[in-house]
Amino acid sequence: MRLPEKLVERIADRIIRDLGEERVIEVEDPYTFKKKIVAVFKTAEEEERMLDEKTREVLKEKLDLLEESSLDYRTAYRAVRAKLAEEMNIHTGRRERMNQIANMIKDLIMSEDSVEIYEEPQYIRNRIRQILMEAVKEEEEIDREVRERIKSYSKRIVEGTPEWNHLYRRIYEDALKRRGLL
Repeated sequence: MRLPEKLVERIADRIIRDLGEERVIEVEDPYTFKKKIVAVFKTAEEEERMLDEKTREVLKEKLDLLEESSLDYRTAYRAVRAKLAEEMNIHTGRRERMNQIANMIKDLIMSEDSVEIYEEPQYIRNRIRQILMEAVKEEEEIDREVRERIKSYSKRIVEGTPEWNHLYRRIYEDALKRRGLL
């Protein structure tokens, strides 16, 4: 899941601020620790990029089989991606992925010498998860808003086509700008 950079930074700031104010953790150097939290998101994004790359490679190798079975590319892509994601232990649903990232951030906090911890790991993970889920809701609102705008066009534009993808990216960027995330 690719989240806008400013949203990721806002999430990191909020984790540090909220957990600090609640006396859950105390961070020695918030700026450096924020970079480490952002790096967790970048690592997760890189994992997903590699998953997509591997999926395309597998499908490229099996193109003959796809043509023989008359299976459409998108269906095959989803099936192969789901199987590879399971093998690579990457959750592909937004909420499940955020749970996974919450665990990664909790592990970072637990292993970081520059962070003083005042609560149990499970409590920390739950608070991080709460913050991440609020961010996911905001991202889902933006996605829903973009899709509704595309549907409102008088011309029917089919999802997945280059025209739809281009329009989605353009409207998505506009929505991010309006919210101050780009």
